[in-house]
Amino acid sequence: MPICIASTKRRPSAIAAAGGRVARVILDYELKRNLNRELASLAPEEQSEEVRERIAERHGLSPVNGKIPVPDMRLEYDSAEMERKHLDLELATRNYRPRALAEKAKAGFSLYALREDASRLRRILDEKEITQEIFSL
Repeated sequence: MPICIASTKRRPSAIAAAGGRVARVILDYELKRNLNRELASLAPEEQSEEVRERIAERHGLSPVNGKIPVPDMRLEYDSAEMERKHLDLELATRNYRPRALAEKAKAGFSLYALREDASRLRRILDEKEITQEIFSL
């Protein structure tokens, strides 16, 4: 059972507790397909950082270090106020490098890990260097 190691947004169990309802699950390949389709339609001279940022924003993503990180899964849900919102989830494993973990955290993803990986990943996130790296991204 995965456990949350760091969350900048709501946890999935908190959605229902707050009166929300999950409407749809979108997997990473679907997000990548839609994002890459739009990026590929740009002419080379149109591929500026500003344009990439606007495209990322349209897909509800945040660019980090010139890249557009994509979560493993997105939960789209209706809040108790019937607003459509989303929660981006990333399953972090012990093989994650500190920089990759920092980028996922900076992108605003809720990070989850298997119990056996969580303590190592927590130590990485708690390290002073990784915290500085997150803030400097």
